[in-house]
Amino acid sequence: MRLILLSTASIAAISMSVAPAFAGADMTGVAQAYVGTGSASGNPLLDDATVYGLKGKGYWMLSPDVHFQADLFYQRMSGMVLDDPGVFSDTDSSLVGGSVHLLHGVDTRARVGLAGSIWNVDVLPVEGNKFDSTYGLAALEGQFFGTDWTVTGQAGFVSSFENSSDGGEGDVYLDSGTFARAKVRYFLYDNTALSLDVTELWGKTAGGDTIFSDKSISSSQWVLEIEHKFENSPFSGVISFGNEHVDSTIFGGADNTTVNLGVKFYLDQPSLKSNDRSGAELDTPTFGIVPAGASALTFGGIL
Repeated sequence: MRLILLSTASIAAISMSVAPAFAGADMTGVAQAYVGTGSASGNPLLDDATVYGLKGKGYWMLSPDVHFQADLFYQRMSGMVLDDPGVFSDTDSSLVGGSVHLLHGVDTRARVGLAGSIWNVDVLPVEGNKFDSTYGLAALEGQFFGTDWTVTGQAGFVSSFENSSDGGEGDVYLDSGTFARAKVRYFLYDNTALSLDVTELWGKTAGGDTIFSDKSISSSQWVLEIEHKFENSPFSGVISFGNEHVDSTIFGGADNTTVNLGVKFYLDQPSLKSNDRSGAELDTPTFGIVPAGASALTFGGIL
């Protein structure tokens, strides 16, 4: 956890040190709205969920060697857990947070750098308990460009460093972990792209009592996405299909399959390919939107 906080603080400090360069830097950006539905299986407490969210990203080339990206995101999930008044009084979850990326361009072949993120999750009440947690993330990241493809890699640490509950002891939540992520994007045309995104999380849960503390949890997630930017328009349409499988030593395994529809707005980027190489294309994963104590799941998403 200390490494997470130190890394995130370091990124913020570096960002502040280059703040004067923002005055002379042009900004590009991306805004997105999306809605989706899920099909859950593997746990009797799970039900099909509805998800919707908003994202906004800005990108500044502070110099030929130093680039900066800032992200804001919000996600709402409803109906993930079966509505049983004896166990759950509310089945909604919400997530809100932001990320920063400090990047170095390597000619036109790659971008490499650091990412830091912080977000708050207001999650499902279990047996009358309202639970929320604040998470931090720090990661190394990079993009490598081919003629018609891009490979993105990201790896780092995630930790819950503040949490609260109305019900006192007994909550079980994702406490900390490490993750690795890989994404391959292929451009059929400059404004049409197909991508596959894979994320692995290896973590542990902790709680208010020794029975549940330090239990392991793992998550495997993949997302297949196609995006098309309309000709002579700043808007694009996005369709994605994904699956997450979670294993927990407490509750066993569970799966969630999702389909999302979205629309994006691009500021000062002529094509998807140009944004991919010189704009706000990077993002960060999130975890913890459903606590392990509720359903063994760490469902979050790629943001």
